[in-house]
Amino acid sequence: MARTAMMDRETGLLRLVPIAVGIASAVLVLILILPVLSEPKPALAEAVLLGLGAVSVVILTGLAIRGARREWRHRDEIGALERRVEDVEIFAIAARHDLREPLRKIIAFGERLRDRLGPAGDDQLDRYAERMSDAATRMRGLLDELAEWSRINDDNTKPSAIATGDLIADLVAGADDALADCQGEVAVSDLPDLHADPTQIRTLFDILLANSIQYARPDAALRVRVEGEIRADGFAEIRFHDNGIGFADDKAERIFLPFERLHGRDAYPGTGIGLATARKIAERHGGQLFARGEMGNGAVFTLILPRQKASL
Repeated sequence: MARTAMMDRETGLLRLVPIAVGIASAVLVLILILPVLSEPKPALAEAVLLGLGAVSVVILTGLAIRGARREWRHRDEIGALERRVEDVEIFAIAARHDLREPLRKIIAFGERLRDRLGPAGDDQLDRYAERMSDAATRMRGLLDELAEWSRINDDNTKPSAIATGDLIADLVAGADDALADCQGEVAVSDLPDLHADPTQIRTLFDILLANSIQYARPDAALRVRVEGEIRADGFAEIRFHDNGIGFADDKAERIFLPFERLHGRDAYPGTGIGLATARKIAERHGGQLFARGEMGNGAVFTLILPRQKASL
């Protein structure tokens, strides 16, 4: 709010710029014209120079006014963006708290209804109750991911040293059951350590690992390879290779858009916000996250991060 008030005051001052420039230009033009009107008349060369000076003043005045108008538009856009951010923050708070309680009740009463119907109940009513509970569960998952998305911009982030290899090994150990379902194996090479927010980096790697598991090919055991090195520019580069279903390479940017899905929910459940969150974390740390893929032949996700302390 204080920043908005300050911007309003600055915008008010900017609106005075054309007036001030106009007055100054009029004075300059008058100063340039007075010699022409006075006696004796100036020589031709002097008159030409005075004319060029007057033209220059007019041009500079136009440029100053144009710059001031552009600055107004820029500040208006910043103000609109800040209002949108405030709206998103309000929604995020509601997503974290206010919207969860109704969902819990929907899920709980849906389960009670199915229990009351029992195995010999009405099949159609049972399907309705199941679909209601499934939809509420999906909504709860979406709210959880939106809350995670909003927390990325939390000012309370605390960068610290991260042993990248140990972090990924811990995530792999926690995904034992999911890996067993797709006969998956994860090979981790020596990885460069990082200096970043541990919670956010853990979330990023967890999303990449879960993505490989989710899109494993049904006809082949999943193989994930995680490798990395320090680049010549001092940045750390970490790559997740997998032999999953892959994607068309021209969709490589689309998969990072919030709520974008390349596959139907029935085939591959999910909210479509995970990879968008991962990229946002990378960018917040001054890095990049991009991917390349091939249909039926897996994908490679490449993370590039500065090793020095990030400004979060």
